[in-house]
Amino acid sequence: MSRRRAPIAATALAGLLWGSSFIVVKLGLRSIDPYWFVLLRFATAAAVAVSYAAMTGRGRAFGRLLTDPLVIWLGVSNGIGFALQFQGQTLTTAGKAALFVNSSTILVAIASRYLFRERFTSVKVAAIAVGMLGVLLVTTGGVFRLTAGPELRGDLLVLAAAVLWTAFILLDKRIVASADVDVRALTAAMTTVTALTVLPVALVLGHGGPPPLDARLWVVGYTAVLCTVLPFLLWSWGLKFISATSSCVILLIEIVFAIALAAVVFGERLTPGAMVGAALIMGAVYLISRGVVPQASVRS
Repeated sequence: MSRRRAPIAATALAGLLWGSSFIVVKLGLRSIDPYWFVLLRFATAAAVAVSYAAMTGRGRAFGRLLTDPLVIWLGVSNGIGFALQFQGQTLTTAGKAALFVNSSTILVAIASRYLFRERFTSVKVAAIAVGMLGVLLVTTGGVFRLTAGPELRGDLLVLAAAVLWTAFILLDKRIVASADVDVRALTAAMTTVTALTVLPVALVLGHGGPPPLDARLWVVGYTAVLCTVLPFLLWSWGLKFISATSSCVILLIEIVFAIALAAVVFGERLTPGAMVGAALIMGAVYLISRGVVPQASVRS
């Protein structure tokens, strides 16, 4: 695979894996408290990531990153972001939640212009605009409204989560920009800090305590390994070589995959507006992939 395509492919695969999480989480939330679900997901992910880092000789690097202030903020923003999103989704619609979460693409683009002196070509600007229009159509079907009361509070909670994930993306870009940062050690440290951040949230806000050890916990294992550890490894590696804004646009592919998978698993029907939106998102990903120039040589 060419040195330009490898980071794009890694980022896209991360997006597909994260897209599948929407379906699995929906299944899991039928029987598991959301806060305990988040805690178990990241505690399991941390155990897997730390073991992998240790087995590949990255134990010392993990220890150093675990006390790095930037990595601590990375995990804290991730943990609080998940807690806010889950609480917000109990009050607002899933479509608006997805729209608000992915609005971080715009926030990252604005911040990257000033933090990383990122150049914005006409192709990149077009990709952002087309991608966000696609997100709007996919998540709302073209009908969008704000309401007062509990739903508005839910909207604001999810918007706060989007701001935190903007910080998460920018922090991760800042960290992986250093040539000596190993993404295996970083993944182990991030998941560990996230789990520790979510622990008091689950203890205070969670209901019924942790679920019993039974077959339904397969969702925890799936989301921990295939929706946390593996995609974060792929995404962080790709982020070493492409800009934060390009990465965010490519990750919009997760919405397309999520709605396609929901149609298969839950029989959810796609509206014409959603299908147009999905096509626009794929067009935005194509525009970005054509315009990406790696920022460093790809190393294994």
